[in-house]
Amino acid sequence: MRARSCVGVAAALGVAFLACLTPASAMDCVAYARATTGFALIGDAWRWWDAAAGSYARGRRPQPGAVMVFAQTNAMRLGHVAVVRAVRGPREILIDQANWETGSRRGEIEVAVSVIDVSRHNDWSDVRVEWQRTQSYGRVNPVRGFIYPNKRYFVRFDPVTGRAIEVLMADHRWGRRGPPRG
Repeated sequence: MRARSCVGVAAALGVAFLACLTPASAMDCVAYARATTGFALIGDAWRWWDAAAGSYARGRRPQPGAVMVFAQTNAMRLGHVAVVRAVRGPREILIDQANWETGSRRGEIEVAVSVIDVSRHNDWSDVRVEWQRTQSYGRVNPVRGFIYPNKRYFVRFDPVTGRAIEVLMADHRWGRRGPPRG
């Protein structure tokens, strides 16, 4: 309940302030992605891709601060969204996310989770996400793409200090012009 009220206050103020959250706070992926990035998107995770059309740039290349939108599947009825933390190479990124794990870890916020691109054409259409507790990669998950922020900064939650950190978008490898389109 504390996490939800914090997100509601942050959304009402138009800022992504997560200092009142702790790493143990239970949260769903949509609330976490919205609070972390400030994206003005609502609805289930799988709906974000279409909802972003016309308001946010979308594409197939990861960039820090972008939201990765997982497709709706039988295993993920509501889809999933996660925030790209870093690009480690052409086929690996790190994400921050909430509510990926199951069982007693359901709803937890996870940071710096490895994701590998296993798509045939290196286009990030299929990925495998690391299970942090076992340090192994799970099933193949289809991805709709990445939604890019419309601002030069995004907010990242630091689970150690419990504070929000602004990160300059120009710090990513593509520079100020953003990722290649396509």
